[in-house]
Order: sequence, then C-alpha cells, then structure tokens
Amino acid sequence: TKVTKMQLASLLGLSIWLLYIKDVGAATFKLALVGPWSCDPLFSRAMPVAAANLALSRLRTDSYLSRGYWYDVKLLNEDCSVSKALTELGEMEGYGHAYIGPFNPTLCHAASLFAQHWEAGLASPGCLDADWLNLPPITSPAKVLITVLRFFRWAHVAVISAATDLWESTGEEVASALRAMGLPIDPVVTMETKNKGGARDALNEIRQTNKAKVVIMCMSSILIGGEHQKELLLAALDMGMVADGYIFIPYDALLYAMPYQDITFPLLTNNTQLRHAYSAVLTVTMASDESFYETFRQAQITREIRSAISATEVSPLFGTIFNMVYFVAKSVEERRQAGGGNWVTGSQLFNSEGGFDFKGFNQVKTHEKEHFY
Repeated sequence: TKVTKMQLASLLGLSIWLLYIKDVGAATFKLALVGPWSCDPLFSRAMPVAAANLALSRLRTDSYLSRGYWYDVKLLNEDCSVSKALTELGEMEGYGHAYIGPFNPTLCHAASLFAQHWEAGLASPGCLDADWLNLPPITSPAKVLITVLRFFRWAHVAVISAATDLWESTGEEVASALRAMGLPIDPVVTMETKNKGGARDALNEIRQTNKAKVVIMCMSSILIGGEHQKELLLAALDMGMVADGYIFIPYDALLYAMPYQDITFPLLTNNTQLRHAYSAVLTVTMASDESFYETFRQAQITREIRSAISATEVSPLFGTIFNMVYFVAKSVEERRQAGGGNWVTGSQLFNSEGGFDFKGFNQVKTHEKEHFY
C-alpha cells in the first residue's frame, strides 16, 4: 500500500507538472506592436524592440502583474505608404491578442474594424476619432490640442505637413478631428521638400488666409532631428511671421516626453537665427519627472538597455513604447481580476476601467489613460 501511494504521488506530481507546463503556454498574452519603424526619424530612432523588451523585463518583476499572465511582444512594421500599410494591416491577424498601434491616424478606422473581426484588443495612439473602438494608450493628441487652443482662445488654426504619406495623412486627420470638435481649421497644406521654396510656398498659403495665427506642424521636431521643421521655422523667421506673432505647435511632441529638464540643445545654442525662429514654437508634450535622456543613460548603466548608443541619438518615442506596453498589460490584469481570473480576450480590453497607477519610463507615476500631459 505504501508503494502504491508513492507511485500515485509520483504520477500525480507528473500530471500536475504537465498541467503546469500547459498552463504556462496558455497564459502567455501576446501583444503586437505596430508602427512605421522605417519611415521617419521619430520612429526609426525609437529602438522599439529594446523598449518593448525593457517593459517585458519590468513586467516580470511587478508583483501586481506576476499573478496573471506572461507577456510577449511581436514587432510588426507599418508601411510608409498608406495604401500598402492598409493592405498589410489586413494580413496581421493572429500575431497578438491585442495590437498596440498603428500610429498613422488614417489607419485607425480599418485597424478598429479588423481588431473587432479578430476579437482582438486595439490600443492605438493614432486614433483621433472617439467613435471607433480603441483603448487609448495615451491621451488623444486631438483632445490635448483642443484644450490648449481653447485655453488661449485661438479660434483659427492652420495645419502644415511634411510631404510624406505618414505626415500628410496625419495632418488631414488632425484637421478633421479638430473640426469635429467645432474648431475652424484652414488651410491644411503640405510643405514640398523637393524644391527650396517649398516652405515659403506653404507659409504664404497660410498667411494669405489672414485669419490663422496658429500653425500645427505635422513633421518630426527639429530637436530630435527633424530637418523639415528647421527649414520651415527659418523660412517663417525670414518672412517676418515670427515677428508678426505666429505660433507654431509641433504635433509629434504630443506622442512622447520631449526632454526639457536641465538640458541644452546645441542645435539652438549654436545657431542664433534658429534660436530666434524657435521662440515662436509652443511645445506641448507629455509630463515627465526626469529627462528622457537621463533615464535612458541610467538604464544603460544598470545594463537594462544593452546598447552603447548615445541617449541623444534615441527618439524619446522609446519611452512612449515602454509606457504603452506596460499600460496594456495593466489593463489585461485589471480585466483578469474583474473576470474572476478567467482568460481575458483582447476584445474585453475595451471595457477596461483604468484607474490604476504604474511607473512609466521617465514618469514616477502614471494614471490610467489621462496621465501624461
């Protein structure tokens, strides 16, 4: 009888171990990170793989999250051409229980429909239309813009975009979203970059309206390597638009925490004209408790980031990617607990109540979806 019990215990132990291994596989919640990683300095310098891996590493040591699932992130590329990106989006089924992205606002409607069809979650920072199912991983840039514009009582606004599919479509969607909120947006122009007069032509079109004194710039910021913005601002200075009180707001800075604490930008300090031109820029960006660059350097020192690249060569979007992965994981865990520990389907994330705190990349504490600004 004693031997039989030992054999039974051994068999039970083996069965439990096999069940445990099976459960580990089933308890992996897959995230697909979708972005235009080769289209623009904002994205190409963001090191999305390193950002996602850092988030995963910290998720595994988070006592709140370690009771739930393991997480895995698959990087998917959003084509620079909107039409190709739309086609490829339809082929991304099965890569994740939830999709983080896309970033291009034009793709949001299709992404929302695909996610519903796949019964997957969608957490897109590109969605500017609240009518489409989405779990916003950051505060909607359109909401931030409308708040700022109303605070300063700026009623007439223009949009100027760099001549790429990504930024042209972003500019159109930004204008559409602001119009839907009751703000007159006119004109919406593209700055041609193939000829030297492109910036002046676009600015002339804006100046001829004689109403718009605020210009939203849909292009990479000069402070993170955006050459088109540099050309645009210098042209505005030369044309007297800076002296005339025009205000230029960089759209891309709404997507990340622009470093500003105890930092100087040689690009501005070494160029008097550019510094004068930049005085017309109003930067609205995510709140941060520590400079992105300093936080990145500290992560390199502790070997959490195993790259020798200079922090100033990295796009601050790195921090946003980290935060988005962490935010979605917190949402999954919130839904898991709300459901009594049952498996969370991606589509259930749309019911997430938020209301949770977590430590962002260079934020001491972030709070649900309205935390960054």
